Amino acid sequence: MPESYPTLRDLRVGDAMHPGLVSCSVDTPLRDVARMMATYRVHAILVTAHDGEVTSGQPWGVVSDLDLLRAAETADVAATSAREVAGTPVVMVAADQALAHAAGLMAEREVSHLLVVEPQSRRPFGVISTLDLARALAGFPERHPS
Repeated sequence: MPESYPTLRDLRVGDAMHPGLVSCSVDTPLRDVARMMATYRVHAILVTAHDGEVTSGQPWGVVSDLDLLRAAETADVAATSAREVAGTPVVMVAADQALAHAAGLMAEREVSHLLVVEPQSRRPFGVISTLDLARALAGFPERHPS
């Protein structure tokens, strides 16, 4: 008898997400963003706004690994800031929503990472990526120890 796995409709974002965020300010040099990706082994860095762009510390954009590669082809990574290359929009999903909803948002918005927010406060506290969805589809959504 074949194994039965939960579907993306059965699982919640909170079941498969990666807790915690790695972020930088809009003025962070791209070389530092690259170091952050390498150090924390992540594929996207949340860019937060400061000094009047929006409410200080709020999500402003995302620098994905693909954004980083595109910028490195044409720009000086030491002189270019996160503000200049944050090409991936911030798309948010609540932790209590179905993984199927997250998958739909990723496909619709053509992004590989979503910012996960607490359902009530809408405060960001994690990230879910296409790899997290693949893990859930493979039958092991538990990506991190409890």
